[in-house]
Amino acid sequence: MMLPKKIKLSLIAFVVFGTTLLSVVNFTDYFKLEIVTVNASELDNWSGKYNLSENNAITNQPLDSLAIALMKKSNIYKVDINYSLPNKIEIKTNHYNPSCFVLDRLSKKIYGLDSDARVVELENSDFSWDNPILTSLTITKPYGFCLDYRVKIVVTELEKLKQQNRDLYCLIDEIDFGNSSVLKISIDGLSYRLKVTHDYLLDDIHKFISFVSRFDPKLEKITLLDLRYDEMIVCSQGKK
Repeated sequence: MMLPKKIKLSLIAFVVFGTTLLSVVNFTDYFKLEIVTVNASELDNWSGKYNLSENNAITNQPLDSLAIALMKKSNIYKVDINYSLPNKIEIKTNHYNPSCFVLDRLSKKIYGLDSDARVVELENSDFSWDNPILTSLTITKPYGFCLDYRVKIVVTELEKLKQQNRDLYCLIDEIDFGNSSVLKISIDGLSYRLKVTHDYLLDDIHKFISFVSRFDPKLEKITLLDLRYDEMIVCSQGKK
């Protein structure tokens, strides 16, 4: 396919501009590396560390070997490196975007869980009540995984729900793992909880929506809706 002359000229101009910009960055003293930060803290005596050089431009630094060297440290699991023009490199370690949260039953501390169900430390900006919190779980160590095998499956199911129906996802307050055979879900605005299985969590939630939409049941005195059975929903009163 032949490109119109105007498009060809535009592409040539873009390539020339990009090449010129890269040359300016690489060969102008103004863009030489002066500052290196790790997790927003300025790194002292960085010249010579990890093969970084103050004589080279920020775009001409060995970032691959820097990332590999950092990943060799036992307490670092993830490295993100960004340029900040004109003369700064920003390094973030162990920065994960939490998919949901988990409350450690022993320490009562809240951690994040990323989309792979890895336990991550939280920054203040990470916490949001729009994400579900998983309870009755024990955290062994940050950046590891929960001992309860169901957690990874549930996080995967929650990720699917977030893509399908984000509003419903945001309404899930808590998923209680206190029982080894069932999960209990608390949903914002409902006085009762949903009893589901971990491997059919999404299907059970859809069953609940269909049931409520179709029959508009009166559930004021109900404390639990058991959704684990194929053709039956069991309503119960008493302890939640």
